[in-house]
Amino acid sequence: MLFGQSVFQSVVDRLKHEKETEEEGAEPPPPAGHRIAGFSSGFVIDTHIETPPPANGNLDAYLAFLADPAPPPEPEPEPEPEPTPAHLEKTSLADVSAELAIHDTDTAATLAEKRRAFARLNHPDRVKPQFRHNATLRMTAANLLIDQAIRMLRAREHFR
Repeated sequence: MLFGQSVFQSVVDRLKHEKETEEEGAEPPPPAGHRIAGFSSGFVIDTHIETPPPANGNLDAYLAFLADPAPPPEPEPEPEPEPTPAHLEKTSLADVSAELAIHDTDTAATLAEKRRAFARLNHPDRVKPQFRHNATLRMTAANLLIDQAIRMLRAREHFR
């Protein structure tokens, strides 16, 4: 359907219009282009182009609707970085060892409890992203020390 008409009806209307113009004696207007041999009479190349459309036609049309844009907002100043908590600054093996306070009298149960208590404060998943590196270093040191203490505990029990 073309503009609310069937194709058949639009052809009938066009033929009717052509017949009326012939009866009035007026010549039909010349086509606005050249016909190409070998193609049907409906194929016409329009050679009458006044000015080519601008390359940025869509962009120009969009920008024409915009009013003077407001200046971009001032960027917010970056907040001061949060200071590293004091316990996360101590990443050496000696500092972590002193904090864990592992003794010869510790049992496997007390060592496991020390590991859990240390992880509650220092696990990388429980601290802010900017402090995760230090937390990872502290947890690695603590796990190393506690695993070593458990191995020594088992060796002592084995030789008793």
